[in-house]
Amino acid sequence: MANKPLNNSGRGQRHLKVKVQKARGKTVAQVRWLERQLNDPYVKRAKAEGYRGRAAFKIIELDDKYRFLQPGVRVVDLGCAPGGWCQVAVNRANALGHKQGKPVGRVIGVDLQEVEPIAGADIYQVDFLDEDADEKVKYWLDGAADVVMSD
Repeated sequence: MANKPLNNSGRGQRHLKVKVQKARGKTVAQVRWLERQLNDPYVKRAKAEGYRGRAAFKIIELDDKYRFLQPGVRVVDLGCAPGGWCQVAVNRANALGHKQGKPVGRVIGVDLQEVEPIAGADIYQVDFLDEDADEKVKYWLDGAADVVMSD
């Protein structure tokens, strides 16, 4: 099976720039994952731009195309850990009110695991499959969500 290019340089996975030096106690799969992370341009860009993960660029690209994260919308991010999508939603929905003259939105993040706080978002550690989870979310949002997203 031929290696697929990682970027426009045409280099395959076998030509990674950074290789894991000490892999004691790690499986082959764990080492490969770590090497992909260390060489992923989106991981580096996310870190440089202050996002919690590379997935932030997925939601940015989708919103640039479909424009669903407008100022004033109420957003729920289901399975929000680590929080990159919430970070993007806070900015685009104007949840902090930084865009003068624009409506202020709300962002709710829900996950089974604990998530570090995000300015402008309310994070809840809840199983969104629980019977009353939808009612809790409506209560926290003061109404129904305009956007529900999940990665």
